[in-house]
Amino acid sequence: MAEKDRDTGKKSHSSEKTVRKPPPPPTRKALFFKNLFYLSLLGLGGIGLLAYLSFDPQDLSDVDGYVEDTSTVIPGGPNLAHLLENAARNKNGVRLTEEQINNYIRRTLQFEQGGWFESFVAARGVWVRLQENIVEVIIEREVWGKRHTISMLLEPEQTAQEDGGINTTVGRGKGKWGRSRVLNGFMLLTNSSFASLREAYAVETQQIWDMLRGRFQIKVSDGVLELSPPEQNLLGAQS
Repeated sequence: MAEKDRDTGKKSHSSEKTVRKPPPPPTRKALFFKNLFYLSLLGLGGIGLLAYLSFDPQDLSDVDGYVEDTSTVIPGGPNLAHLLENAARNKNGVRLTEEQINNYIRRTLQFEQGGWFESFVAARGVWVRLQENIVEVIIEREVWGKRHTISMLLEPEQTAQEDGGINTTVGRGKGKWGRSRVLNGFMLLTNSSFASLREAYAVETQQIWDMLRGRFQIKVSDGVLELSPPEQNLLGAQS
């Protein structure tokens, strides 16, 4: 039966069909934002997983100079800033043990948690572990009563130059959240903590770099860091 169209008053047949057009394909911009959304979810999931793993803290009992109770009496030892300064001026070699470095940090670093995290995060200490060609700097905290560790791996590398100089680079894109190694990009999330440490020990860090620019050779082995002056430097002879 025919019906009148409400707008035109004309008759239309009820058997007439309306065909819906298919939606247009997504534009490049739409595809980009869709992929970006999924990548963001993946990144957040990865960060969440690593944050969870960071509460499986490292066992630091193998670190010379480490103490669980940081309120214990700190043993005496050399002033590393003066030691490095004298070695650079007199072109003497320096041999620093893991225990000496950690005791020095305990004597000289006022490590406190500030800001918004202060109410549930307590600073426990900063420790250095020396392994073959690796200096690992570890920050230990207590979050909601649970131990938490993050660390950065510093990997010094030296190559002899034709003019007799030594080119020194230090890789620092790797690290650990808890016991787990993390990808380089995730270390950006913890850079501010390690940047604060570099500022706290700017004098000692600069002294070491000045020595390396002066053709000192650096050698890191288990529990020991050594800086050798040019006269004792065998790097050029080995290359």
